[in-house]
Amino acid sequence: MNKPRQDQFTGALMGCAVGDALGAPIEGRSREQIAAMKGITDGYRPLSHGKANSYPPGQYTDDTQLTMATVKSLIACGRVDGAGIATEFAKLWQSGEIVGAGPVAHRAVKRLLEGVGWEHAAVVDDLPLNGAAMRIAPIGLWHCDRADRLADDVTVASIVTHRHPLAVDAAIAVATAVAHVVTESKIKTAHLLQVVSEAVEERSPCFARRIGQLEAWLELAESTALDAIADVGPARGAKGFGIPAMAEPTVLAALYTFLRSPGDFMETVDCALHIGGDVDTIAAIAGAISGAHSGLDAIPGNLVTGVKDSEEILELGASLFASRYP
Repeated sequence: MNKPRQDQFTGALMGCAVGDALGAPIEGRSREQIAAMKGITDGYRPLSHGKANSYPPGQYTDDTQLTMATVKSLIACGRVDGAGIATEFAKLWQSGEIVGAGPVAHRAVKRLLEGVGWEHAAVVDDLPLNGAAMRIAPIGLWHCDRADRLADDVTVASIVTHRHPLAVDAAIAVATAVAHVVTESKIKTAHLLQVVSEAVEERSPCFARRIGQLEAWLELAESTALDAIADVGPARGAKGFGIPAMAEPTVLAALYTFLRSPGDFMETVDCALHIGGDVDTIAAIAGAISGAHSGLDAIPGNLVTGVKDSEEILELGASLFASRYP
């Protein structure tokens, strides 16, 4: 096990933001539509969310906003603190800054703002969306050398907004992957998939089996593998659409895109963006995993400097590392 580096912490946060900001303007398009687009990783595009919400190139969405809010809580509290995370999330809704948040998070934060305690704001029978998995990379960084504490603290961080078991298990899978790649100099596909599947096996054996299946799916033609991933879970996307915003297929897609090119950040993000569907979240997760493994220097400089709040993201990564490894 290698000692983590500061540039891996900053790389994970920046990788999330870059993937998110590249993907947000093309979110919801099909694989066919995205395949016809040119230069989707060359630079950022403007982002529009309805007539009243237009943003300049480099704008990220709630994926990155909630990731950064989680980091701020970790730094302030020195530990994974549900109340601290809830406070940071609430600020984004109170200020009107939140961009593109999903319905599950909206419902939970609404209850937080009404005075419901953070432990009870989310409900267990809400949808198993990917809103916890997309923002959980900082917990994987925080516990990259403390595997025994990871699942419990991921659960604490997740249930602030997402309490469905699959939503939590998907977050555990992502955090486990981040923790693993930070401490391994060379990625071995079978080993990574074993570590991640074992992290959720007792809680979600079907999900664990599908994580294990990725090794075989990586040998298939890309379109065949992506169709298989898109068919996972209770809400399948239309054929050729891409990956819906459900927790399980999102995480499988992010792991798939990373493992296709574990040493190449841009290849990983490019693959994630071409999947179709909820591409900003898939690229944010895959970008965080890749950035955590390869470090900040693996991300092109124009994408680092061009993303919104670039300096703050870099400072948060450095501060998170300093808080964990003083």
